[in-house]
Parts: sequence; C-alpha cells; structure tokens
Amino acid sequence: MHHQIDLTLPSAAADGLVAELSAHEGVLALTHQRDGSVKPPGDVLSLHVLNRSIDDVLAAVEHAREHGPITVATVRTESVVATGMQEAVEDDADESPWEEFERTLRHHGRMSTNYLALMALGGAIAVAGLLSPPVPQALALAASAIIAPAFEPVAKLAVAILRGNLYRIRRALVSVVVGYLVLAAAGGVAFLVLRALGMGSPEMLAKSEGVHMVVDPTVADWLVGAGGALAGLVIITSFREAVLAGALIALALVPAAALAGVGVVAGDWTLALEGLQRTGADMALVVVLGGAVVLIKDRLHHGGRRPLA
Repeated sequence: MHHQIDLTLPSAAADGLVAELSAHEGVLALTHQRDGSVKPPGDVLSLHVLNRSIDDVLAAVEHAREHGPITVATVRTESVVATGMQEAVEDDADESPWEEFERTLRHHGRMSTNYLALMALGGAIAVAGLLSPPVPQALALAASAIIAPAFEPVAKLAVAILRGNLYRIRRALVSVVVGYLVLAAAGGVAFLVLRALGMGSPEMLAKSEGVHMVVDPTVADWLVGAGGALAGLVIITSFREAVLAGALIALALVPAAALAGVGVVAGDWTLALEGLQRTGADMALVVVLGGAVVLIKDRLHHGGRRPLA
C-alpha cells in the first residue's frame, strides 16, 4: 500500500515546493500543472509517494499554507511500478499517516443515523446472545461486537486527547455518550421483548456464562481486553482495517453496555452498575493503551509531525 497525493496550492509556493519534493527520494513521481486549479486558484501537484516518506512530504506541504489556501487529498494505491525504485517500493512501510487514520475514526465514530442504528442493533443482538445457549451465544456476541461501532468513537476520543484538540474531544464525547446510551437502551428493549415472549428472565441471565464473563472477568479476560485495545489501534494505524473484527471481539464494550440497559429495565441495579463498570474499564483500556500505541507510533514513525487538519 503506497500513496498518491493530489495537492492544490498558491502559485507563489509551487516552485519552491516542487524543487524540494523533486529532490526527495521517497517521491516516485511528480506532476506539476501551472494555474491548473480554479478553486482554490493556484497550481496543482500530483505525487506518487512511498509510505515511509509521506510525513516528510506533508510536512513540506505545511509550509505552503503561509502563501494562501491549500487542499490535500491522499489516496492509497494498491501497487506502484517505478523503474529503478522497485526495491524501495517492495520494502515500503505499512504505517498510515495521521490524516488517514483520524479520518477513519471520525467516519466510523461520528454521530449519524447509521451510527446510532448500528449501535442499537449491536445492543439488541448482544442481549439475545446472552440469553442463548453457549454456541449461539458466542456467535451472537461476536456479531454484536462487529456490528456496533462501539470501538471507533472511544478510539477517536483517545486520539483527540493526544491531539489536545477541545473541539474533537467534545465531538468524540458526544458520540460516545449518545451512542452508548442508544446501545444500552436497545439492550433493555430487547430484554423486555424476550421476557414478554417467555424467552428471557433474570434467572436466565444469572445462569449465562456470557454474563459472568462480562460482570466478573478473570485476569485472563482482562488480558484479552488489553490485547484487543492495543491491537485495535495497531490495526487502524497500519492499513489493516479488514482484521479489526478480532480486536472488537476481544473487548466487552457491547455486551457490557447492553447489560447496563438490561439492569435498568429489570430493576436490577447491581447488574446495571456491573455492566457500567465493565464498559468504563474497557473504554479506559482503549483510551490508555490505544492512546499509547498512537503516541509511540507518532514518535517512531511520524517524527512528531502534527496533522494538516
């Protein structure tokens, strides 16, 4: 996975940036169109860049802002053939720049109808699973963890805290609070429906292995959750979103929040508090351990560069 960068910038900044980027060994190809941009007015640059060099390129682009408005679009490219540079292409890094993994988290963790619908569905499926026999229970809990976007808004909060950006922290908190309230409410409604159908009761919950795993975790359960929190941010920051499901399943965010809703509607305040405590603990794992992953990668791979946006 490599990158194409399309850039519009003021003409006054173009020649200097072109000279700088042309000399960079990580820039495989560079096209310059003078006065090619109508909005914003200026020149257009198109680059093919190695991942290991994208931070250097974007840091150079940052200086063009001094001359006026710019736009930057990054595109992941599946393959690049560059004569005489193929060894560098083959050995390229697999790190995602700040701009891309932040955008991934913002997209999946932003407040929207789809986000809330998926949180609700995940909560309902989790409760149905907790009231099922062991094999369908395991399948349902895995499905609920994948369906509900419960990880992304918490990870987005961790990144926003690292950025020290109050606006992004506030937006992340709103997504977390509203999304988890919807998830818990859907879990409570699912329990009421199942109880009305004779398929759910407090006694069944008390016998559920899944409930015990959530509200009374062992040291092994905590290790699994910690591994999931660490893996989640490693995956998101390294172009491996396709395997994110494993990290989501390792955490108990969805069933724990759903149990909090069940406890409220069932009048079992002990269960509600236990579900809330486990939710908060797993969130803390994501914020602290996931944030540590991003911080370490920022120092090792991104050189402390601040994102353009």
